[in-house]
Amino acid sequence: MIDIQQPNVHWSGEKIIFAGVEHRDSNWRIYELDLESNNLKKLTKTDRNINLSQFGIAANKFLRYDDIDPVYYSNDKIYFASTRFPTLSQIDGFPTTNIYLMDSDGTNMHRVSTERNGADKPTIDLSNGRIIYSRWLLNIDRPSNLTLSNLTRIDSLALTDDIANIWQNISIRPDGDDMKSVGTDPRNRKTFFSYRPRTTTDGKMFSIFFPDAGLTYSSNSPGIRFYDKSMSEYKYIAGTDTSTLLYIQNPPSTGTLQPPYATDPIPINSNKIIFSLTNSVEYQDYGIYMSNFDGTGIQPIADIPGKMDLNAEILAPRTRPASLPYLSTFDENLLPPTSNPSTFYQGGLFRFDCLNIFSNGPVDFPMDNAPDISANVKIQFFLNFQRQDPTGKDLPILFREEPIDITGLLAFGEAPANVSMFEQLIDEKGKVLTNSEGKLAHVFGMNYGITGSGGKCVGCHAGHTSLPIPNSINEASFTNVSTSAEVTQSSYYQNFRGENVTDRKARNTDLNVNWISDGGVNEFVELTWDLYLETREIKIYNISENISAGTNIKVNDCEIVFYKDTTEVRRIISTGSIPDEGKSIPISPVLMNRLRVYIKNYTGFINNINKSGLAEIETIAKISYANLVNISEDDITVKDYELNQNYPNPFNPTTKIQYYLPKSGFASLIVYDITGKEIATLIAGKMEKGYNTVEFKANNISSGVYIYKLTTPDWSQTKKMVLIK
Repeated sequence: MIDIQQPNVHWSGEKIIFAGVEHRDSNWRIYELDLESNNLKKLTKTDRNINLSQFGIAANKFLRYDDIDPVYYSNDKIYFASTRFPTLSQIDGFPTTNIYLMDSDGTNMHRVSTERNGADKPTIDLSNGRIIYSRWLLNIDRPSNLTLSNLTRIDSLALTDDIANIWQNISIRPDGDDMKSVGTDPRNRKTFFSYRPRTTTDGKMFSIFFPDAGLTYSSNSPGIRFYDKSMSEYKYIAGTDTSTLLYIQNPPSTGTLQPPYATDPIPINSNKIIFSLTNSVEYQDYGIYMSNFDGTGIQPIADIPGKMDLNAEILAPRTRPASLPYLSTFDENLLPPTSNPSTFYQGGLFRFDCLNIFSNGPVDFPMDNAPDISANVKIQFFLNFQRQDPTGKDLPILFREEPIDITGLLAFGEAPANVSMFEQLIDEKGKVLTNSEGKLAHVFGMNYGITGSGGKCVGCHAGHTSLPIPNSINEASFTNVSTSAEVTQSSYYQNFRGENVTDRKARNTDLNVNWISDGGVNEFVELTWDLYLETREIKIYNISENISAGTNIKVNDCEIVFYKDTTEVRRIISTGSIPDEGKSIPISPVLMNRLRVYIKNYTGFINNINKSGLAEIETIAKISYANLVNISEDDITVKDYELNQNYPNPFNPTTKIQYYLPKSGFASLIVYDITGKEIATLIAGKMEKGYNTVEFKANNISSGVYIYKLTTPDWSQTKKMVLIK
């Protein structure tokens, strides 16, 4: 054995697993050492037998493969990273790692992830039994409003030069399902970076920072980061950080920062970690050190002079880690699809549901604002998997374009499982959707779903997978829509404009997150939307107290007026005092598209000046179906017939179908199989105008694709649905 890496101690303390290289021209394989018998076993071997001809000139890049980064799971299974699945990264054509699972003796091996660019360093989330791994977030296909596909690789046609090119940490169930971002702050790339995660039993996480976010040119100059919870701003612990200067300024030492460098953190109890640390630059003579969770109290543990002491582990028994049950529907395909569409579903089928693409995170939650609410939005699904490009730059395939419900709901039941895929939103003019800050509703990486699963999320922007999923579609349709509003104000002081009440920021270390009026009582801020909203709650936040800066304002009362166009439809005379944590004002749902908040009473000052102001206004509302109708003083008439996609889809055994009739009359809704044979008649007869929902029970029919058709004397439409039993 000439080299080993990434040892992991079994929770019993009786054996160690690691990756090793036996001789200089061999590949990395997984080994296990029994500490009692000193018996060394080789668990993975050079035994893959696949036909690489589908890759053309790229085939020779997949002849060899590496197995690295092993970790024990609590049921004695072993997770590891491997380049066995033939695919190349989109930068420099590196062989792509994916996460694999095998039995303790190396048998019964399955691929868990289907990453396009890389999946490294799996570990167990000790708080819940999920698997966390480092994922290379990268997509060289950028959004464009100047191409037919809305994508480009040409700088002059792109809406951004951002391709992500950064490593982040991802949490999945043990079978690869339910992907979520963890321990990251997605508002800028340097804060988003997180590599080689390690967790505590209460869900805290440590990881590594590198200045080269893609790790393509340098893994020098590391530092250690700490996260309190799944989605949070990181805390610096040791080594380098985003503000660390280059080691040499001229010429610039690209990728090499000033020391010290710190890496490989391992929590050893509830408040201590061990890690590797060095002050040397060229030879990087790392030693093993210990510190508190906050980086204080650093003290040396061990150091072999002239050696890089890395990947330290505690050789002792510990509590068996948490575990989760998981599906056994792993992808058995050893090769990705080809350019032939008939192969796209070779890995199975999963459903892709976003209950509300416009969902926002809470105030002060570290993520960007959601896309602005819009009507007639569509989502574009692109597939991008390894085909024949030897540099990994195969062109994306526009697989499907689906309409988004006016409320923001997407229910897509025909997504190909175990295929790299990305998405973007376009508005009714075919332009890529953005949020109020110009951030694009485009996925800057790739995702995947496992067969038989149901990917479910809210939001469609960086970090959205960390948002909790509401219990129902109706509940998910309500979110804070203030970020989509056009904001005006009665007055403002200096640069503290009214739009600051919609930035989802209420903390007051910086007054720039607040609206400050140029007066006192009866000053107001007004929010206006292009769409009608059903609003059920307003939440108002006071400007945070900062005694040292002379800020102690307390708003004691507000008045809120709701309008539908120019007509006042509701008025709340008094909200009462606004506490520091914000005040929620529930209301019975009101149809509106404009609101005005007056400050009626306040005490105290802002920076020792007698001015009034607010930090934030949340408008909890959903987009109303009234936007789909022509509204007059006398009547409301629907523009057209409508047949919605069934939900859920795929389903087993029951699904619901919603349709809209603009007038009363005969209608039929019939289900057919793919041969055209009639399976069930759900409605047939005179139906009243309006929205209706029909339930279809498929207890006595087999799995497959079915067609449902709504027919009236002057209109008909069909849609597909998928039954999976």
